[in-house]
Amino acid sequence: MQPEQILREHLGLCEKVYDLLMRENHQMKSQGSPPSPEILEEKQELLLLLDHSLSALKTLRREDFSPFGDGSKLMQKAQNKTLQIFYIDRENEQLLSKVALENAADVGFGSKISEVRDMQAKLYPQEKKEGESADD
Repeated sequence: MQPEQILREHLGLCEKVYDLLMRENHQMKSQGSPPSPEILEEKQELLLLLDHSLSALKTLRREDFSPFGDGSKLMQKAQNKTLQIFYIDRENEQLLSKVALENAADVGFGSKISEVRDMQAKLYPQEKKEGESADD
């Protein structure tokens, strides 16, 4: 396979990854829920394809490229798309953390934490009184 073709295929795959991450981002922002199982499954499939694509990229050497071809433009586009992927993936991680915390609060962890604090408040004065009576 020609080097430019490998880069074109990799760039196409990067576009698919970016589109998927944008869908994931939209879902988390609009619905406030974690990614759907379909999105997670699609991610797994794309990860396998990315592994193959990266293996193909590792075989490329500078001398394989024609000085008159569009290899450098394709490489620049792939690098730019990769940066966009990193950015949106980081945002999605932050959204996922936020969604997870909100869901945890909905489940009732907030009320459980309050119950624990109330119990500690009840126990602490009792311990203090016990300590005071022992000193007297």
